[in-house]
Amino acid sequence: MLCHPELWSAAVGWEKNGAGKDVDAHGDHTMSTHEPLSPAVLAPARHPQTVRSAALHHAVRRDLLRLERVLDEPMTAVRRQAVIGHVGFLLDQLTAEHQLLDRSIWPTAVLRRPDLSDLAERVRNAHQDLRPAVVVVRNATLGWSRSALTRLTVLSAVRELNDRLGPVIDQDADLLPLACEALPPAAAEVERRIRLENPTRLARRLFWLLDDLDARQAELLLQRTPPAAMWILRNGFSGGYNRSSYLMWVGGGTGPAV
Repeated sequence: MLCHPELWSAAVGWEKNGAGKDVDAHGDHTMSTHEPLSPAVLAPARHPQTVRSAALHHAVRRDLLRLERVLDEPMTAVRRQAVIGHVGFLLDQLTAEHQLLDRSIWPTAVLRRPDLSDLAERVRNAHQDLRPAVVVVRNATLGWSRSALTRLTVLSAVRELNDRLGPVIDQDADLLPLACEALPPAAAEVERRIRLENPTRLARRLFWLLDDLDARQAELLLQRTPPAAMWILRNGFSGGYNRSSYLMWVGGGTGPAV
């Protein structure tokens, strides 16, 4: 187990409800909890990149749907700024994933298996076709940062991106395992990365991926993360993601909603 439940709950101010689930002081379900599973119940081994890609795509789709919901109603200025910042983070993560696939994963796979070149080209073209919709969301969000009156423009752009993103994600999910089968064995770089990276940024990205993720997928995502490092991230750095998530998706901030 990565950390003792009572210690974890005490560290972030959570408690158990009658059903044994973590809730905060307001009765809302928390967002970065995770109960480790026994290795015996995990799915067969998958390449780490397919696991991470699946978690990232789940997180992107989840938050685009959340954005469609919260952008459909007025919000306070504080909440608006939090959402604006998160939209940038969300698009950055999606763009970085596509760049990783297009510039590293697929080219390496094609070098080892030239017969995959047509699939690599199909994936790259799908990512390129999606870029205009990503740019529209970025530009709309920038306009929203200048004027609260353009919120519905952002909503329209997010809906368009969400509609276009689904087939791209599905194609990546279908084809990425073929590329990963051709890759050399994955190097164990996770522990070194955790030591070197800013823990606040690392925790935000990690708990963003874990948010509402299926328990088996979460366990696979964490299986190469040292338990001691995970304990530190949970107890020392998860609060920022939980607070910002509550502000964005539940609500908050003083002042009039616009």
